[in-house]
Amino acid sequence: MKQLIINADDFGLSPGVNQGIVEAYQAGGISNTTLMVNMPGFTDAVRLASLHPEMGVGLHFNLTYGRPVSDVRLVPSLVQKDGCFHSISEISSRERSEIEIELLAQWDRFIATGLYPTHLDAHHHLHQVYPEVYEAMARLAARENIPMRRLQQPHHFSGNPDLIPIHVDQVLLDTYDADNGLQKLLCYLHNLPPGSTEIMCHPGYVDEPLQTLSKLTKERESELAVFCNPAVSKTIQNLGIHMIHYGLLESAINEPIPKSSVAVSDTDYASPVVPVQSLRPRRSVSQRKSFGKRKLKFHSLQRRKGRKRALPRKKTRIAMRKKEKNR
Repeated sequence: MKQLIINADDFGLSPGVNQGIVEAYQAGGISNTTLMVNMPGFTDAVRLASLHPEMGVGLHFNLTYGRPVSDVRLVPSLVQKDGCFHSISEISSRERSEIEIELLAQWDRFIATGLYPTHLDAHHHLHQVYPEVYEAMARLAARENIPMRRLQQPHHFSGNPDLIPIHVDQVLLDTYDADNGLQKLLCYLHNLPPGSTEIMCHPGYVDEPLQTLSKLTKERESELAVFCNPAVSKTIQNLGIHMIHYGLLESAINEPIPKSSVAVSDTDYASPVVPVQSLRPRRSVSQRKSFGKRKLKFHSLQRRKGRKRALPRKKTRIAMRKKEKNR
């Protein structure tokens, strides 16, 4: 059994990003998104989420864009002098206790919308890089019994059995904005292993708020075109991949594996990115020789049929005429 979550990060960043994410969901290209609660598109994102209740919405914990939700006086290590978060490019020492304060503040703002997070992940993958961010998030995920985006590289907190939240079997953190973006995604889908997988993406439209906040602009529109392409949802359906959101992950993990999906053949991992080949079946050497002989015989018969019938010899014609007279 193959379960797939395609998650669009940065829901709530701007109205343009929100609109792109919803369009990708409507096209069947994503199943989940994660919400930033301190960004200009937050209210619009909540409105759109209420219109699409089957779309999973998690919390996109943010420590690098905008201002904190909590009182800046409580989180001095997280902010600059102007009260805004340190950017991702700045070298800063974030205190774990202050990370927990801000994480709980963002969680509470999310809950106040009436929604409930399907899972946790972090903007700019901070929990992948900083163990103290991972620890705070993992404790919250364990307390609330919700999944969290899987680490690609383990760090020292990830070995603590009390800090291992529910997660997918593998996560693909890649981009799809280049000319081969669709081809790359389809290749991932064809090579998807059994178990659960998350594919992350950043679809969206460029608008004024986005341009003032993020360097990732036109790339979002390129990814939007990829995840709205009908080939994506069609491939998922044709391959029998079970598309879910994070809120369904735990039940999917506990679901018994059908006998038909236990044995996986090598063909399940064949990449679709191959040169176009003839659809005619390939023959063995003996078949080709046999076919060649039949082909020669066939053409020989055709040439014979195409010839005009030879006239009888002269003596034979005279004898035939005498017979006709004697009748």
